[in-house]
Amino acid sequence: MTNVVIGAASGMGAATARKLAPRGRLIVADYNLEGAEKIAAEIGGDIKAMACDISNQAQIDALMAEVSDLKALVVTAGVSGSQAPGRRILEVNLVGLERIVRAAEPLVQEGTVGILTASQSGYMVPDTPAMFAVIDDPLAPGMIDRLAEFLDVDTPSLCYQLSKRGVHRMARRHAKAWGLRGGRILSVSPGISDTPMGREEIDGHPVMLDMINACPLGRRGTPEDIANVIAFLTSDEASYMTGSDVLVDGGMSNVLPTTAWNGKIRIPENA
Repeated sequence: MTNVVIGAASGMGAATARKLAPRGRLIVADYNLEGAEKIAAEIGGDIKAMACDISNQAQIDALMAEVSDLKALVVTAGVSGSQAPGRRILEVNLVGLERIVRAAEPLVQEGTVGILTASQSGYMVPDTPAMFAVIDDPLAPGMIDRLAEFLDVDTPSLCYQLSKRGVHRMARRHAKAWGLRGGRILSVSPGISDTPMGREEIDGHPVMLDMINACPLGRRGTPEDIANVIAFLTSDEASYMTGSDVLVDGGMSNVLPTTAWNGKIRIPENA
């Protein structure tokens, strides 16, 4: 059986790759091929490094062509609100992830597990059925332009949070199809983590340090904190878990700001 980790060059993806390596053949993929190759060399064994930008359909297809016996597919790849404009965040975190899930679905068999990395910040998005109907069809033509009717898609922080709420819903939406093939699919929502991306976010938003101090465990998560949960979820011990989101945030969701979306959503008359 083959395990695949996309976003494996650093942070949670690298930690997850190390946890899954003893389980058999492993493919580590990342848009940063050099980084993936470095992780592969460090781990050793039956491991292959590949390039995969999750917004590039050709690279996704090439990756899936290397797999005939999918056991676990873990996607930690994505971009944060400090790394890209709003539209690019949606293209990667939402559209790109949907492309991967659909490309992997024909490979799903008895015991296959998919893990999609979301975020605690997805819980900040208020329930908005008309807007959710748009993000629930990420590959629809003009999807991002349709979202622009509801919010400013040039605001990276809003697009990041919305993309992660979309990932929560994505796992739930695909659970039936995966289940019919004997597979499971879940999302995992880390809190503020001690990863390159997490540190970059804190540098740009010092208020996040206050959130860390205020959360029940009073610390950032480590890549290993997330990898340990993913290792459990992809094991047979979690065989009755699918279609849900698993918060791994040290209780951070208890102290998330509640006003970030006030006045940010527009409801079109025809929605």
